[in-house]
Amino acid sequence: MVTGMRHRLLAIILLLTLGGCGWQLRDAQVVPQTIGSLHVATQLSDRDIVNELTRALDVYGVKVVDSAAAADYSVVIVDFRQNRRIATLNASARVAEYQLNDDLDFLIADATGAPLTALLTASVERSYEIEERDILSSENEERQVRREMREEIVRQILNRLKVLPDQAAAAKAAQTDKQ
Repeated sequence: MVTGMRHRLLAIILLLTLGGCGWQLRDAQVVPQTIGSLHVATQLSDRDIVNELTRALDVYGVKVVDSAAAADYSVVIVDFRQNRRIATLNASARVAEYQLNDDLDFLIADATGAPLTALLTASVERSYEIEERDILSSENEERQVRREMREEIVRQILNRLKVLPDQAAAAKAAQTDKQ
């Protein structure tokens, strides 16, 4: 009985310590509600990254609108590059591992279309092993890794959006000082 109580007490102390030091779960970031509405603009034919970003914004309560004119801010996706290269070869000189690279160039603009940031790049690099005897599982693994890479790119964009209200307020203050 005493041992069970000690374990509970230890777990509570551990949770309080982790919470007190600022530690958060991986996906526990919160996009501020002060962002208002957001428009995602792109000319990309592959809409997977846009859909993933829109879904994540919706989860955090950010209203995504269809028109830049109706939005407080816009995330403008300029370019999305995906690359796959051979990372390692096996003893038979066949591919043993691939390296995947995804780079997304974007900027954030205000309601008037004026850029608030310079061109930013969200980058992710992963590798996965090839199973020669089960090509289907290797293809499935590549799809899973690509999906995780898109999620990481979206996390990077969301992290940039976290500081957006402070940055926009500073930009407005600087512009007011110039006048």
